[in-house]
Amino acid sequence: MVTTLPHHGKTLKHVLIPISSIMQSALGTASILIFLLHTTAAHDENCSSRSRDAIDNDSISCASRGIKWKWDPTSTSHPCNIHRISDSDLLRFYGPLGLPNLYPYPLVIYPDDVDSNNNETGGGSKSRTRHNAFFANLTTIDNLSKQFSSDFNVTLTGSDSLSSHRRVVPLTQYLKEVIIGNRDIGFPGETLPDQLGNETWYLFGETFTSEWANFLQNYELPSCHSCTPLHYQQHLVALSFGIGNIGSGVQWHLHGPGFSETIHGRKHWVLYPPKLRPEYDLNYASRHWMENVYPTLDDWSALDVEKEKYSHLAYLQKWRATTQKVMAEDAVKIAEDVNDEDNGPSNKKPWECTIHEGEMIYFPDGWHHATINLETYTVFVSSFTSEHV
Repeated sequence: MVTTLPHHGKTLKHVLIPISSIMQSALGTASILIFLLHTTAAHDENCSSRSRDAIDNDSISCASRGIKWKWDPTSTSHPCNIHRISDSDLLRFYGPLGLPNLYPYPLVIYPDDVDSNNNETGGGSKSRTRHNAFFANLTTIDNLSKQFSSDFNVTLTGSDSLSSHRRVVPLTQYLKEVIIGNRDIGFPGETLPDQLGNETWYLFGETFTSEWANFLQNYELPSCHSCTPLHYQQHLVALSFGIGNIGSGVQWHLHGPGFSETIHGRKHWVLYPPKLRPEYDLNYASRHWMENVYPTLDDWSALDVEKEKYSHLAYLQKWRATTQKVMAEDAVKIAEDVNDEDNGPSNKKPWECTIHEGEMIYFPDGWHHATINLETYTVFVSSFTSEHV
């Protein structure tokens, strides 16, 4: 279904589609829908906005000319304005089941031997204590293909908001493509900002076959009230496995709540609450927005940062003072009123954070979000939950 509506003097398209066949398969008759809203983002006359043909036909890459992207995915200093909490503190605050249903804000959960700023503790060991260490070993680039038959195929999707194209290739071939990337134009293992999303292939979402189901039984679910083994057995939690290279990722979209854990590499998340629908070009992957729109937005103020921190504390205090059912009902109201602005793009930068190996992010119900992988071999697992009051 496609409708048009006026918005700030522009015509926008409001598209309603199923999130993907994995959600329909794993969650049965549950209806999980994505609402997508887009406009065409402005282009700048620089390396990132050169036509795709120009780059393809140019033997001298932007990198070799010394031109830098406005937003560098390889940077190790991307900002994080989302509240971070350790595994043990999550259980200490909310009990053995972990995060309550319909938690209304994004949240980053990190291992206990990493502090809130992602600095390793415990003598500087590079080996983090993580509950999915066994699964991480299975999914190294050397071990992953060994978990499946030699002729095992994977289904890739386009990286545009609609994931509108499909391509079936052997897993071993895709792993080579991830590492090799755009070698012909000087960018090995990298997805560029101006690559069309429906031509940028990405392994994510189409992992619902019996082979994938057997493999994902090795993954330990997040700590949340709707993430118990019983929920999984009843198909109320859907797992999705993904692999991408530098700069790859899915353009802005939204759906129900869940978690995403980075198994290898780093993954940057950007989010807006339901009422703040971002402007973006539907046809490109997420790095296009980071290159062309993100730099034009205002930074968060100190007040914005403090307000975000306080919101989690206020929720915790009320959680301790009332029943879980009342809190879940309140969470729905909080999600509706998380900002005071009407529908439309914000002039401020989004909620954002880089999720490192062994860390995970909780994305609330109905929040707009996009992701950008930051390493040549970035592996992640997303857990889509069926949370309710």
